[in-house]
Amino acid sequence: MITHSDSIKAISKALFTFQGAVDGVEKNKVNPGFKSRYANLEAVRDTAVPELQKVGLLYTQSPGAIVDGVMAVTTMIIHAESGEWMKFEGDIALGKRDPQGVGSAITYMQRYSLMAALGLPPVDDDGEGAMDRSRPADTPPKPSARPVETPETKAPYKPTPFNLHFTAITQSKTVDDLTDAWRAVRADTSLSKEEGIDLTTAKEAQRAKIATPNFEGMQQ
Repeated sequence: MITHSDSIKAISKALFTFQGAVDGVEKNKVNPGFKSRYANLEAVRDTAVPELQKVGLLYTQSPGAIVDGVMAVTTMIIHAESGEWMKFEGDIALGKRDPQGVGSAITYMQRYSLMAALGLPPVDDDGEGAMDRSRPADTPPKPSARPVETPETKAPYKPTPFNLHFTAITQSKTVDDLTDAWRAVRADTSLSKEEGIDLTTAKEAQRAKIATPNFEGMQQ
């Protein structure tokens, strides 16, 4: 949910300038289990803060109370000169209630909430983030040395363990199905902490969906 001060003229102008100067956040970390890349909280902050300061903006983030295993995290963007502000509130289901689990959830929500609030997409360091912005638009890019994949040479798609768990959770029709899917997640030691948090969020959402009565098609 987004709320804001009575006037947002100055902060809107500053955010307009900020978003024109920043393309996105480089995925600077590698998930060792699946060799996938992601942008950690430090990368998001290092990308955002210098440009925010140029336009007179700052941000604050704070975790809220934990209710029924769900924690709220608030992100505020503030215009230093005018005092105008925008507040972004989001929730995350906790995988564990111990300090490590809560800390991981806070870090996870901090980076995603800040990127969403500022409109910063993640970009691959060998793709969008490495584009030469100074190259004229009519200059053709250099041909890639990577061979072109064809249906004959392209390797068959193999879903990752995370994808298999996510599919099992989101396709569960009963509590028993969901329980079996979650047992498989708990037994899988190859998953990263962030993937565990994502799967926990999916499990809580599916459990709520299963528990919600379906009134569609019923007569009043």
